[in-house]
Amino acid sequence: MVLDLYTDWISQPCRAVSMLLMDNNIEHHVHEIGIMKGETKSAAYKQINPSGKVPSIVDDGFHLGESHTIMRYLCESRNLPDHYYPKDIKQRAKVDYWLDWHHSNLRHGSLRLIGANVFGPIKQFSEQKIEELRKEGNDVLKSSLTFIDENLSKSNYIAGGNQLSIADIALVCEVVMLPISGASYEDYPNVQAWVKRLSTEIKSWDEANATLNKFLASQKK
Repeated sequence: MVLDLYTDWISQPCRAVSMLLMDNNIEHHVHEIGIMKGETKSAAYKQINPSGKVPSIVDDGFHLGESHTIMRYLCESRNLPDHYYPKDIKQRAKVDYWLDWHHSNLRHGSLRLIGANVFGPIKQFSEQKIEELRKEGNDVLKSSLTFIDENLSKSNYIAGGNQLSIADIALVCEVVMLPISGASYEDYPNVQAWVKRLSTEIKSWDEANATLNKFLASQKK
């Protein structure tokens, strides 16, 4: 059976899963679910993923959410090339480290800024709440990007090794959408070089990022 993917093309986790699927020619059917339209909270979608979040997959009746978990599952169930999620326990632990680090650092900071600069005005947050979110987001992102930049001064890939891993895909999808929240990675040369490198190594980069790039271009007008 063909795998079903439920996704929103603006979402970082969704684009990461899509890149892994497309780069490895894993046959799948795409169902677009609009986060901003509230479609992830519909009763119908919650039959797919009770948490009401994207991405989700349904693989021969098996339902799974959480992008990092989905990517690990795909690596194992489709026997993907070892560099994505190494069999060696120590190399795999390095990939897992960055995947776990991602949620409480880089993504945490990004979501705080999105809360302040995107959802704050829409949901009419108080100025105090917006400023608190903005300060926390800026502080966490500065710390996170500095840490990533230092790590990338020692290796071309976030978890080391000679080829990209699913940790690279997950984190780079977060980094390239920072402009949505009013943030930037321009002051981090190793991060910039890493983004440029991955933009050529990930075959589906342009396709997966097309909607994001269109949205970012519209914001500049």
